Amino acid sequence: MKWINYHHLIYFKEIAAQGSISKASEVLKVGQPALSSQLKNLEEYLGVQLFERRNRKLFLTESGRVTLEYAQKIGNLGQELIQVIDDKMFDGEKLNLSVGALDSIPKHLICDIVDLAHKKTGCFLSIYENSSDDLVRQLLNHQIEVIISDHELSSLSNKKIYSKRIIKKPLQAYASPELAHLKKGFPQSLDGAPLIVPTEHSKIRGDIEHYFHLHDIKPVMIAETQDTSLQKILASKGDGVIFLPNFTTKELVQNRQLVKIGALKEVYCEYFLIYSKRVIENPALDLILKQDFEKMRLG
Repeated sequence: MKWINYHHLIYFKEIAAQGSISKASEVLKVGQPALSSQLKNLEEYLGVQLFERRNRKLFLTESGRVTLEYAQKIGNLGQELIQVIDDKMFDGEKLNLSVGALDSIPKHLICDIVDLAHKKTGCFLSIYENSSDDLVRQLLNHQIEVIISDHELSSLSNKKIYSKRIIKKPLQAYASPELAHLKKGFPQSLDGAPLIVPTEHSKIRGDIEHYFHLHDIKPVMIAETQDTSLQKILASKGDGVIFLPNFTTKELVQNRQLVKIGALKEVYCEYFLIYSKRVIENPALDLILKQDFEKMRLG
């Protein structure tokens, strides 16, 4: 049986990514002569030419493109192996699940998802909140197994990253009882009203602003934050109107700290599970991927 040198594949992938041996040398901290030698050894071992040089830059040959596809799969498997062993997906008999969530995801939803996984499988939970870019990087490096997101990541389909929509709910307007008069004549009543909204990079922020534009409503945005818990605290103190799905505000409405002002027709918030395929499946992850969260009593 012939054996492939794992390091050769790592060097080859970086050369392909950088388009030159010199740039790959800087990234890998390996001398150019040694890197050239390693590439030559891989080509001789496989019996094919992996690159062709055009205008002082290296371009993959057809054989190179095929080799790169396999090298990426092998690299991903290697990272997955490290994650399974080092992060102890199975620590003896203990199952582990690593979950990432955007800071815009309601805490109620995060709790419902991880609580289900823990109660059904007894898994140990690791929960991280971060930006989308950082969480995707962790997912690609197999440091986490699933991301709870408020938007799809279709641009990563070529990296075998998948999105599953788990919830689609209408967006509702809430405020403290002292702003209950805004119910009358809603949504035009929001013209000039103080609002607390998500930050500009949020899809929901864009949807809210588009809704106001269509209805010629000009509210006053007094604060922006992705943290839905902070939004609810500010709203309950009378600072302004917030926009959330109803399952995130049940307790505050029942305690009369918030009142529903109205619903933004045809404006929805959606939540997704972002995950990658693994060779070794995690029963806790499989459970939440199969769950119908729309039928659950959330919050």
